[in-house]
Order: sequence, then structure tokens, then C-alpha cells
Amino acid sequence: MDHEMLENALKRIAELERKLELYYSLLKIDNELDFVINGTYLCDEELQNIMEGKY
Repeated sequence: MDHEMLENALKRIAELERKLELYYSLLKIDNELDFVINGTYLCDEELQNIMEGKY
């Protein structure tokens, strides 16, 4: 594995870790009102990507 492939893999791992942390924060739900307060079942970053047409 060359240096560039390793660097790309580490960047991808860091991105996945960040997304996992965002999804984990969505698991902290006391009741259904938390979904209403948050406004969506999507994390903020994914909602922003949809609004910008990145998906």
C-alpha cells in the first residue's frame, strides 16, 4: 500500500468516525418530542447536503 492510498484510507476513516458520532447523538432520545425538537430524523450535516444538492 503506497503512501497516497494510506492517506486516503485514514481520511475516510476519520470521516466515518465523525458520521458515527453524529448518528450516535441521534440515539439519545428520551421521547418522540426529541424528533420534533430536532426537526428531522437526519443529522444536520446530511440535511444540509440534501439542501445543497450534494446527494
